[in-house]
Amino acid sequence: MNPTLLDASTYLELAVKECGREVCIADKVVHFSAKDYCLIHYVYSGEGELVAGGKSYRLTPGDCFLIPPGKSATYHSYPDNPWSYFWLGIGGTKSAALLERCGFDEAHPVHHDAGRQWKKRFEAIYESYFAKGTFGLDALGEALLLLDAMSSSSEGPKKDERPAEKGHIQAAKAYIRNNFQFSITITDVSRSVGVNPNYLANLFAKRGEKSPKAYLTEVRMVTAGKLLTEGEASVTEIAKAVGYSSPLHFSKAFSAYYGHSPLRHRSLGGKSK
Repeated sequence: MNPTLLDASTYLELAVKECGREVCIADKVVHFSAKDYCLIHYVYSGEGELVAGGKSYRLTPGDCFLIPPGKSATYHSYPDNPWSYFWLGIGGTKSAALLERCGFDEAHPVHHDAGRQWKKRFEAIYESYFAKGTFGLDALGEALLLLDAMSSSSEGPKKDERPAEKGHIQAAKAYIRNNFQFSITITDVSRSVGVNPNYLANLFAKRGEKSPKAYLTEVRMVTAGKLLTEGEASVTEIAKAVGYSSPLHFSKAFSAYYGHSPLRHRSLGGKSK
């Protein structure tokens, strides 16, 4: 059997050229030299910055950035929260068209994996290569599945809107909806997304959203209101169920939100004054 038949690095239309993973030291700077194939990085923890095409991009977990063939770039980890990432080199006659279909081009080199589904494809290619020492058909298959997932989730770039920003907001809201019953803080929310609290608050404001704190309060109060009118749990029990350790603090927050006390809300059947 021809050994090159099973070597995915030699394929004409789509070839897997290289891959790797790095846990960076604080503030490590990489000056990337141009290659004849494209390179994709996937950030899975920490923070860093990409400088390419005269622009800089702040990158956090779930962000994926492209360095096109023949282009150079500089990227570095942040000293207080150094990033870790996978990288994947893809070449072939159809690689550029496939990545463009995924929404990548020189003007939009960064996209966000809001569902955190792409990471497992990078991991699979990395593990396959270091187990075999070559890129087999399984690595090529994973690369195709990765491109398919990217293409399926791409909504196309919008003016003045980074897909990563929308992804951060969606991830923050999902974290709040999934964890509001615990004593979480906005710092916990921002940490789960991989950004700092001020940056997250600015993203919400930029898109005309309620602040993260206001959104957390809304989720808690709407849930508490339903529990009061649809069940017989006590105020203390409901306070605990929506993340308040103190019934007094819960009652004050509830009254500020609805304009009346929890017990009054129950007697009104959930209706406002």
